[in-house]
Amino acid sequence: MVSFLRSNLVWMLLSLLLSTGLWVFVTFKLDPEVTHFLPNIPVQIQGKPNTMVVSSETTSVQVEVSASSAVWAQLTPDKLHATVDASKVIPGSQEVDVKVASTDPRVRVESVEPGRVFLKVEPLQTKSVPVKVTLNGTVPLGFKSGTAKATPDQIAVVGPESLVNQVTSVAVGVNLDGVTHSIDDTYRPVPLGLSTADAARITMNPGQVLVDLPVTQQILYKSLAVQANVVGNPALGYQLVGVTVDPLTVTLVGDPETLNQMSTVLTQPIDVSGADGDRAFDTSLMLPGTVALDRSQSIVVRVLVSTVNGSKTMLVSPQVTNLGPNLSYTINPGAVNVTLSGPIPILNRIQPGDVQVAVDATGIISGTLPVNVQVKGPDLLNVVSVQPQRVTLTVK
Repeated sequence: MVSFLRSNLVWMLLSLLLSTGLWVFVTFKLDPEVTHFLPNIPVQIQGKPNTMVVSSETTSVQVEVSASSAVWAQLTPDKLHATVDASKVIPGSQEVDVKVASTDPRVRVESVEPGRVFLKVEPLQTKSVPVKVTLNGTVPLGFKSGTAKATPDQIAVVGPESLVNQVTSVAVGVNLDGVTHSIDDTYRPVPLGLSTADAARITMNPGQVLVDLPVTQQILYKSLAVQANVVGNPALGYQLVGVTVDPLTVTLVGDPETLNQMSTVLTQPIDVSGADGDRAFDTSLMLPGTVALDRSQSIVVRVLVSTVNGSKTMLVSPQVTNLGPNLSYTINPGAVNVTLSGPIPILNRIQPGDVQVAVDATGIISGTLPVNVQVKGPDLLNVVSVQPQRVTLTVK
């Protein structure tokens, strides 16, 4: 057996090489290897010292890789990892190699561009700086903002020494436009004196600042109903039947505490003493010293006065009408009670002679007969009753 192997070893090796070559040839023909560039592969900095800040202006590289066509169809940039080792860096600027590895063993890295990158290394520095509250905009008219308080009033800024040295304070911006109540909220501080890009390299501890800002209302606008302040009494026999105010409501401006306690606003006293008819009064409002009309305007109060109705009974002697010539008469009873109703001022002026009470003697030439009493009262008065309604008329 050993002799067989010795005598045929050369032929066996040659057969293996030929079969391997044939396999490679066939495989290459069926799925040839292709070389391309993959751009924008991110560069990760590894091994950064805890006491240093390491950065690089080169954030990505272009990698030349080779792989079969079938592999290229599945190859994505995230299967390539570009790294630089920062574990041995010292403060300053230094150049280090970029290493690229593939997670797919079928992919071969041919070259990297650039193959070396510069790292900027600075000591990590921490500094405590004051917090400033920056107020932007203005509160609405009638409101006032007080003094803002930041908690904490000092925070630590952490970052590259060159940038931290430029930071003398941090600011939190508070927008006051449209604010009508006190502010009690957290805001993210921003380091002052740095560009946006440099500020992003700074870490602040704590990352949020509580801002307390009192906002108080100095002037309040409030619409209230106007109420007429009527005093006195109309003339005897008259009564107040209505009061109107123009305008019905007004807008007041002034001290919020005072206005919040007011539900209506009174006019100056409107004296209707002795009034015997409708009247209009130009007046003003009774306002506290810290409150005023938001604009100048006149206030008109109209009072409506009418008579009071009543009744009055009078004893009136009837008169005979349509009595024939040369005849005489007597009436029994000689007077009747007439009750009138209407406005009291008119009733107070009425006398018995103002009431027409009559009996009609038409066609009666002699004898004693009962006849109806006819009554006509003055204008604006109504006849309520007549007692008795019939009297005895004797004609001779």
